[in-house]
Amino acid sequence: MKKFNNILSKIEQYFIGILLLIIAFMLFINVLLRFLGSSLVWSEEVARYSIVWVTFIGSSVCIYKGAHIGVDAIMNILSDRGKKILTIITILISIVFTIIFTYLSFIIIKNVLITNQESSTIKIPMVYVYGAMPVGGILMLLRYTQEFVLKLKDGENK
Repeated sequence: MKKFNNILSKIEQYFIGILLLIIAFMLFINVLLRFLGSSLVWSEEVARYSIVWVTFIGSSVCIYKGAHIGVDAIMNILSDRGKKILTIITILISIVFTIIFTYLSFIIIKNVLITNQESSTIKIPMVYVYGAMPVGGILMLLRYTQEFVLKLKDGENK
């Protein structure tokens, strides 16, 4: 499980890193070309859609690293047992939200496929853009489930 987790984490992080480098390079070249009186009309659209992918894959990485925003004022006043219970409740709520989000994102994908939507400039099927939602949702669900199992195992050892 730990080996799979590390491999998945590396894939996600390399994907995000490479995509961010491509976005930065592409937009830099476009700025230079605009200075010279020309531009790549498709670069902004590609960058926008790439950032959508970075966001959804990045949310899975944030779960893995424990980097999501949280309010710890309540955690600071709770006992160790209370902290553990609140953490498990928070993870369960996150799992429920992620399941609903992923389910609804598949419905959106279905509607995009039915309507055969394309992007305005580069004319790619929008299913590739909207595909970031279910992929990110599945990855987040996997991460939250792993976190839940780890928290339960941690409680058994004490």
